[in-house]
Amino acid sequence: MLFVFRRSIYAHNTRTSRILSHRNNWYGDFGSLLSSNFFIMRKRMPLLRQIAYFLFVVCVLVISTATFLDWVITCLLNGRAILATEHSLNLIPFRFITETWDMGVRKQITQTIANILMFLPLGFIFPVAFKKARTFYKTTICMLLFSFLIEFVQYFIGRSADIDDLILNTSGAMLGYFLFYKLSKLFRNKNIWKKLNGTAS
Repeated sequence: MLFVFRRSIYAHNTRTSRILSHRNNWYGDFGSLLSSNFFIMRKRMPLLRQIAYFLFVVCVLVISTATFLDWVITCLLNGRAILATEHSLNLIPFRFITETWDMGVRKQITQTIANILMFLPLGFIFPVAFKKARTFYKTTICMLLFSFLIEFVQYFIGRSADIDDLILNTSGAMLGYFLFYKLSKLFRNKNIWKKLNGTAS
């Protein structure tokens, strides 16, 4: 009986290791693809502009992985169904203020700050990378739509879809844009900033 139990554990660990290996290989291949495109484009645009686009893709990938992409890839590699039969949805704004305090002050603060900080870098790098979206309105709308897409996907894969996450994510993106705006005012005459945001003549 003990031998069978040990074999079961070994088989489970082997399968888990194989899944993690396939998933890591997928991320590695994606990283190699990004690096290849970065290398190919190096002569077509300034280096700092390439860095801006690269950071934008990294931000999108990190956020997507943290919210749904890692789960989807794991399900595909493990042969499990991606779509869930049970769904969690909250459409009441600011519900987290009154309800999640039951989990404790530290966890509440951590959860709120994490949802804000997750989108702050993206809210900053988005207007840097895309000149045509370099307004507060356009950046906010794009970040709102991206956050909505995440919540939409999370609803169907069985994770919580929460309007509060949408609000906090968008707020973080707005703070990121505010940082971009301030730096644009502060360094508008600096050549390195002009090259980064594509305004250098």
